[in-house]
Amino acid sequence: MEWSAINAEKSGDALNLLAKILTISTDRIIRRGLDRGYKDVSEEMFGVRGRIDIANTIKRNGFANAKLTCNFEELDYSVLHNQIIKTTLVNLSHVNGLNKDLREEILDLTHRLKAIESIELNQNIFSKVRFHSNIRGYRLPISVCKMIYDQLLPSETVGRYEFVNMTDEKLFRIFEKFILEFYKKHLKQTIYTHIKKERLGWQETAYEGGIEDFLPSLETDVSLFNETSKLVIECKFYESALQTRTIGNLNIRSTFISTHINQLFVYLKNLEMKDKNTLSGLLIYPENGEKVDATYNMHGNKVSIKTINLDSSPQEINDAMLACLEPFKDVAINKHEV
Repeated sequence: MEWSAINAEKSGDALNLLAKILTISTDRIIRRGLDRGYKDVSEEMFGVRGRIDIANTIKRNGFANAKLTCNFEELDYSVLHNQIIKTTLVNLSHVNGLNKDLREEILDLTHRLKAIESIELNQNIFSKVRFHSNIRGYRLPISVCKMIYDQLLPSETVGRYEFVNMTDEKLFRIFEKFILEFYKKHLKQTIYTHIKKERLGWQETAYEGGIEDFLPSLETDVSLFNETSKLVIECKFYESALQTRTIGNLNIRSTFISTHINQLFVYLKNLEMKDKNTLSGLLIYPENGEKVDATYNMHGNKVSIKTINLDSSPQEINDAMLACLEPFKDVAINKHEV
């Protein structure tokens, strides 16, 4: 099943969207083969397996019964990452407001994972999962499990849960982290060699008095750079990249959100005073029914405003994210060159 099978409109809210992502990613893991790990087992048996536990054999009168207590390691599916997924699915099946078809899919998955023991989830348990090449496919479902766990609260009805919808601030942070991690992972496919969040100071600015210094701190969402050029990226998780002014009964034509343009411009101008690189800027919004793609030259700085359709296949999102950087491939090697 492809990610494009996720219909955001039908999902309707964060609960059902996250549940759908979890069911798809879990189904893929099961089809490819669940990860297993060794666990310690102590068992009474006829014969010998592993090491004989003399103390417990005597305690249980095993020698008289010809049954030995043996300690050995056994491959088991109840490793931590599988247990987190299984427990999250079980909890989701008891959440109010879950889509009926999704609930059935989740119950089917829990049945397919019946060999895995559930555990009690807490805030710290997710950080105990150690990802390596053999379980890289678990990274997405475990991240989704953590997001679901953070939003679940016990319901007044015993054994059921309520999903508290995510705040706009949290959704923005997720979008921002996605942009940062995407370009970090695909850095070698760009013209840039380094990536970071960059804290800036107000250049040529000194506080001279008053009640208090209320100037905001300046920090880029993403800065991509190489020896000669730097791109400042601002991520904006808004319903639209455009704003419409209304005067009386008249709707004036839509324009880009001025505060976002101004914020990016402030970053570029403060960087310009201390940075010898050629500076450019990029505003990225999630697409919500209206595609935006515009590039300007603002006081010698190339600035683009783009939208990304997150309701696309992974490959389409991948291509669109890399395409956002296309306007900056031809920036001048040195801003002082004529």
